Amino acid sequence: MFTEKANECITHAHRGARAYAPENTMPAFRKAHELGAEAIELDVNLTRDGYAVIYHDYVLTRTTNIAELPHLQKHGKKTGIHHLTLDEVRALDAGKWYAETDPHGQINNGVVPAEIAAAFAGTTIPTLDELLIFIKSSGMLLNLEIKDQTQIGDHRHTIIHTILEQIFKHDVKEQTMISSFNHDYLTKIYAEIPDMPLGVLTEKRIEKSVEYCKKLNASAFHPCRTFTTADDIKKLREAGLMVNIWTINSEHELYAFAHWGTSGLISDFPDRALAAIQAVRSR
Repeated sequence: MFTEKANECITHAHRGARAYAPENTMPAFRKAHELGAEAIELDVNLTRDGYAVIYHDYVLTRTTNIAELPHLQKHGKKTGIHHLTLDEVRALDAGKWYAETDPHGQINNGVVPAEIAAAFAGTTIPTLDELLIFIKSSGMLLNLEIKDQTQIGDHRHTIIHTILEQIFKHDVKEQTMISSFNHDYLTKIYAEIPDMPLGVLTEKRIEKSVEYCKKLNASAFHPCRTFTTADDIKKLREAGLMVNIWTINSEHELYAFAHWGTSGLISDFPDRALAAIQAVRSR
């Protein structure tokens, strides 16, 4: 289904609609669907006992209440998903921080009512299994980023095989694109599933990006907005590659990238991205 959308510009809700709900949680994913986003971009890490869960950071202090749970602080402030079992991860509150920090100012400006923000308390870190059930039922597309595990050691079940097993279990392969900053992961996935759409994530400019993507057998290039030009997008699109830009939140930039022909706008504000796409289409 991603390849069917290759000639369109679609909205990827970054870690769900994280401007409106705690990032990488089921409330954020449901909000993205409610706002009309076609795809969800999210991050997958592994627990110590080999379960795939949806979480971005390598440490747990920013978006959970682990600071209040000394028995789970096995490595102090550096404690991460990979240090805890699934049961321990599920004991964390991944929602109340949103009301406490108002990360996008949405509570202060009245867009997210304080009582709704407060109700996020008690939200758990979702498993990949839980997320894929939602993806299957909602019909949304999934831009799944594999977090690099090489710095923290591999597990009994590698992250690649754990993720692929879940994708096939839930029959969502056609709805899924896998991306990563660790491009070796993409090579390994292609060797096992040649027709899986793959996205090359990069935070640095790659001058010969078309050639690089072709070398990795990737379907898409996922560069940062800060160094991507209209000419870059034109060359990639002419080569038959999808281009999904991260992370764009300003209305001006969303409109510009949509106008330049990018295939995906990865945004914390999927409603703004949709408005920009509609504005370009109505020109």
